[in-house]
Amino acid sequence: MQLERALQSAGLVEDEHYTAQAHFKNEEGKRNYPDFILNLPDEKHLIIDSKMSLNAYQSAVSAEDEIERQAFLREHIKALRNHIDDLSRKDYSNLIGVRSPNFVLMFIAVEPAYIEALKMDPSLFGYGYDKNVIMVSHTTLMPILRTVANLWRVERGNAEAREISEKAGDIYNQICLLAERLAKVGNSLSTVSSHYNSAVTALVGQQGLMGKVERFKDLSAKAMKTMPDVEPLYHDFEVERLLAHQENSEEE
Repeated sequence: MQLERALQSAGLVEDEHYTAQAHFKNEEGKRNYPDFILNLPDEKHLIIDSKMSLNAYQSAVSAEDEIERQAFLREHIKALRNHIDDLSRKDYSNLIGVRSPNFVLMFIAVEPAYIEALKMDPSLFGYGYDKNVIMVSHTTLMPILRTVANLWRVERGNAEAREISEKAGDIYNQICLLAERLAKVGNSLSTVSSHYNSAVTALVGQQGLMGKVERFKDLSAKAMKTMPDVEPLYHDFEVERLLAHQENSEEE
């Protein structure tokens, strides 16, 4: 079908950007079958009809004389007006589940049929417009389809930007959580280190226990063990370097 080829040449994909022959109910419960529903961002739609019969126009093309040709062209215009009236009565824009502007695009597959009709009846386009039916040919439809395709590209870019923003926020929050946990571990280690150094001071300091019991070794034959060297935990200069690096990063 020519209309579907036009959709695909504009970069639109079936079941993603458009749906063919989907059925919907109107407010009275009657089923309607729009030829194509274009999906737009924000769950909106645009309806395209392509059921227009061009039999009268084909007869005009095959006519043997100008009088016969003009008669068939008048029939062609009458058929176009009748189809406009039919689409207006169907009121596709108010179908349940469809969020469409209050107009439908009426696609005329043969470009000369569109041009000849408007040449013979310049009021025809306005007639359809007043009834919320916009006549389009391949030439006038393609810019609309490309606009829809561009809208989807913009939407895809916006969605990717939102995803990156959300992931960046998640990563930042995870790093903050890790930093909080490291701070707690550091505080715990600092407390343990302080208690350890206090205990070492009590053991080996100037007034520590070790100095007081050292003479016991000479007084008892059972004192066979050697007292190990117990050193306090000194300040970690690597930690100091990391803290300095952190402060420099924050200043930058």
